[in-house]
Amino acid sequence: MLIPSRRALTAAILLGGLGATALAQTQPPVGDWPNRVVRFTIPAAAGTAPDIMARTIGDRLAKMWSQPVIVENRPGAGGVIGMAALKNAERNQHQLGFVQASALTMAQYMFRPTQVDIARDFTGIAMVGMSPMMIAVSTNNPANTVSELVAQAKREPDKFIVATAFQYSVPHLAAEMLAKASGVPWRAIPFTQASQSVSAVINGDAQAVIDGVPPLDAMVKSGRLKAIGIFSDARVPGRPDLPTVAETYPSMVINGWFGIVAPLGLESAAIDRINRDIAIVVKQPEVIERFEAMGVYARNMTPDQFNTFWKQETERWEGVLKDVGVKPGQQ
Repeated sequence: MLIPSRRALTAAILLGGLGATALAQTQPPVGDWPNRVVRFTIPAAAGTAPDIMARTIGDRLAKMWSQPVIVENRPGAGGVIGMAALKNAERNQHQLGFVQASALTMAQYMFRPTQVDIARDFTGIAMVGMSPMMIAVSTNNPANTVSELVAQAKREPDKFIVATAFQYSVPHLAAEMLAKASGVPWRAIPFTQASQSVSAVINGDAQAVIDGVPPLDAMVKSGRLKAIGIFSDARVPGRPDLPTVAETYPSMVINGWFGIVAPLGLESAAIDRINRDIAIVVKQPEVIERFEAMGVYARNMTPDQFNTFWKQETERWEGVLKDVGVKPGQQ
C-alpha cells in the first residue's frame, strides 16, 4: 500500500479545511438560533398591514430572542421585488420574509419573474393570520343577507354593480367568484382606491362593495354601510351576528393572509423555533387586539400544514386568474 508523503497529507488537510470553510460560509450552522440580527423582508410599503404586523411581532420576538429584529420594506411588482431581494440576501440563517398572500400565490403567475421562483425558492415557516373579505351595501339597501342581495342582482344583472379594490386584487377576484357561484353575471368594477369603491356604494353608483374588513369597517360602524357577509370559514370574533358567505355558497371562503417564509436551506431547528415563538406572540392579548382592529385573525399552522395550505392557495388563485382572463406575465 502506498503511504502518502507528509507534503501530500498536509495539502489534503488544507484542502479539506478550505472545503469545510466554504460550505460553512454558504450555509452556516444554526447553532443557538438566533445568534445575530434577524431581518424581515416585507414585499409591501411602510404603513401597510403586513408592515404594521411585522413590526408588532418583531418587537416582541426581539425581546424573546435577545436579538434585534429589523424590518426592511421592498415593495413593487406585486411582491416580486421583495421576494427577489430575500432570495438574493446573504444566506446566514437569519433572513426571513413577512409576506402577504397575494405575493406568495399570485405574483409568480401575473408577473412571470425570471430572477425568482416564489414557489420553488422558499419554504413556509408559520402562518400568522387570516384577513377575510367582507361584503357590504348601503344602509338604504333593503338586503340584509347575501341571498337577498343575489335576488336583487338576478332581477337586473346588467345594472347591478359590485365595487371592489383595484383590478385583479383579492376583492376584485372575490366579486368575480361570487358572481360565478351565484350564477348572476353582475359587473365587478375595480377602483384604484378603497375610498372610491366605498363612495360608489354610498352614492348609489354601485349596489355592493367587497373589500377587506379595515377599508369597510369605519363606514359600517358609522352607519353609512351595512355589512351583510364575511368570506371566512366561520363567524369571526366580535361579529357573531355577521353570517359567512359560505353559509350560502360553501366555496366562498376567501381570505387575505400573512405568513413567514425563508429562503431554502434554513435549518429545521430554526424553523421550529420561529414557528413556536410566532404562535406564542400572536396569542398575546395586545397583539390579538391590534390585529383584529385591522381585520386580521390569528391562525396557527405547523410548517408542514402551512406549506400545504400555501400550495393549495397558489393553485386556487392561478385557476381563478385564468378564469377571469389574466394571461401569465401580462402585468
